[in-house]
Order: sequence, then C-alpha cells, then structure tokens
Amino acid sequence: MKKVLVCILCSIFIVSVPVTWAKSNEVRTVKVEGTGAILAGDTALARDNAIKDAQRNAVEITVGVLIDAETLSLNYSLVKDEIYSRATGYVQGYEILDERKEDGLLRVSIQARVKLGPLQEDLDRVMESVERPRVLFMVTQQDIGENRPQAWWEGTARMGQLVVEATLQQHFMDNHFLVVDHSLKKPSRVISVNPSDSEAMAMGRDYDAEVVMLGRAIVKDAGPIGQFDLRSCRAEISVRAIQVANGHVLASANASTAAPHVDPLSGGIAALKKASEKVSKTLVAKIIEKWVKPAGVVTVDILDVNRYSDLVRFKGMLKNEVRGVGKVYQRSFQAGNAKLELGYRGTAQDLADELALKEFESFRVDILEASQYRLKLKFTPKD
Repeated sequence: MKKVLVCILCSIFIVSVPVTWAKSNEVRTVKVEGTGAILAGDTALARDNAIKDAQRNAVEITVGVLIDAETLSLNYSLVKDEIYSRATGYVQGYEILDERKEDGLLRVSIQARVKLGPLQEDLDRVMESVERPRVLFMVTQQDIGENRPQAWWEGTARMGQLVVEATLQQHFMDNHFLVVDHSLKKPSRVISVNPSDSEAMAMGRDYDAEVVMLGRAIVKDAGPIGQFDLRSCRAEISVRAIQVANGHVLASANASTAAPHVDPLSGGIAALKKASEKVSKTLVAKIIEKWVKPAGVVTVDILDVNRYSDLVRFKGMLKNEVRGVGKVYQRSFQAGNAKLELGYRGTAQDLADELALKEFESFRVDILEASQYRLKLKFTPKD
C-alpha cells in the first residue's frame, strides 16, 4: 500500500511540473488593429507607429483576460505606466494581416503572439506594489427618529450599530486596505460629534492612521409610497479622506439613495448600505490613484558610447523592458558621452541592479556609480 501511495505522489509531481512550465511559457494569439499618422508623406514611420499601437492593443486585451475589470480600473494609471508603456516587450512576434490608408492615417491589422508568463509576473508585481494607507473611519450616523448623530468616539454608538462604518470598512478591506480597529482602545481626547479636520488628524495620529475618513450619514423617512403599504427611506452620505501627515484632502464623495420598506428602520438600514457602497467605490479608486508613489527623475550619465546606434538601442530597452521606467529624455550627446533623464519609480540603485543583468549584442553595461537619483555607467565593447 505504501509503495502504491509513493508511486501516486511521484506521478502527481511529475505531471505537475510540465503544467507549471507550460503556463509560464504560454502564448496567447490575438488579432488587433493599430493606427499611425502619416506625417509629411512618411508612410514607413506611420507603419512603425501603427504596429507599435497594435502591439499595445494586443497587450491591453490580454491584460483584460488576466485580471478582472474592477482591479484594472482601480490600478489603471499604474498598469498604464508600468505595463502598457513597454508593451512590445511582451509580444513574441506578429504577422501583418492587412494595411490601408484612411484619412491621413495608416491602419495596420496584425495577429500578435503575447507571452502570458512575463506579463502575468509583471502584473502581479504591479498589483503588489500598490500601497494602501492605514485608514481610520470617523463617520457619524443619524438614524430615523434620532435627534442627533451617533459617533463611536463619543461612546454613543454600540458595537455593530453603525451600519455605514461597517459597510465602508468591509469594502476597503476587500480592496486590501489596512483598517484601524478603533474598538481596541478608548480615545485619549474628547472631540465633538462634528470634528474639524485638525481634530480628525489628531485622532488619526492617536490611532497610528495615515488617512482619516471623516464624514456623516443621515437617513430619513420620506413618507408613504403611493397606495402601497411601504415607506420611502432616503439616506445621504458625505465622506472626505484626509491625509494625517499634512491635512490634504485625498478624495471626497457623497451619495443619496432610497429604499422602500414596510418597516422604516429596516428600510433605513438598506438605504444606508446602498449609499455606503456607492461612496466607498469612489473613494477607494481616488485614494489608490493619489497614494501611489509618483515617478521620480533619475539622471543617467553614460560614458564611452562608441556608436550612436548603441545609445538608440539602450534607450529603446529602457522604455520597453525595464520595470518602472516611464518617459526617457536625452539631454545631451557629445564626444561619446550622453546624458539621459528618466521618469522612474524607484532609486538609481534599483535601476543599476536591473541594468547589470541586461544583455546587449555589441556591448555590456558597466555600473560606475549609483546614488539615490543619479547613475553613472559606461558601454564596454564585447570581445
């Protein structure tokens, strides 16, 4: 029996290895179209631009297969900078199916083969690199029949009573935010039920939060609905995301919803949940967009450039193959030395580590110096 079990386990292991290998080397074939403007009659340049546009479109379609629409929407700006900007690096090859001129444009249809393994790896890295701040919710709630709002920091709200806060917290946690559990300790200061921005920031510091969600929610009984035995319950919510470190408002959102119900209290809860879900979707997207670390500028000094074509290839590699590189600007080229400036998400040391592993046909890259935002290297001819 033991021998049989061992054989089965070995068989599973042997079979599983090629499957993993196959996924990492899988290629997806897509048919897409790209366009390029014909400027000054230069059809060749228009064709090159149209093919690049088509390759990007092929990668965009493939990205849509690998991650869901909501995740892509929330992280679009980062995917655009990190993935779409170097789309040609994911295309294994392509065939031109058709090309035609139309209204000053050259349209090219291609069948592209997109490598799924590297694309999935980079998408996973991009998703993991999106930082989320620690969030503290300070949203008051005034239910039907109540004269004043409830606030957890005043001790007027019982555990689990604030529907709005619970709904908002859940949506943020579903999107991988770190939500502060304020129930673990009592507030160290006394503030009003309608705190100012500075009071909210102070509370955020007390709870070690980076962003405070400050807002209010109110639900009202809007009266009967026609001849039916139903009441219209209307909820209104307004929330602002305040950065604790500097008081900047990262995002704001408001929503108004209605829910019919026989019981006004139950209808009020339903209306509050609907409004909370609408508000949270807007806030999550805006906060992620504002919180993502912007690209800095890294200066690259290059020595011993023997051929200008080597510099052109190097710039192309930076744009299409190096993670985190956005725009590439050539500031000078003189006597075999060049100066570039890059929009880059990271330090010059990070860039040096990646460039040291790149291979070129006629030269190698030797790193001479690397500081936080400056990199010096040279091109050394291969023997």
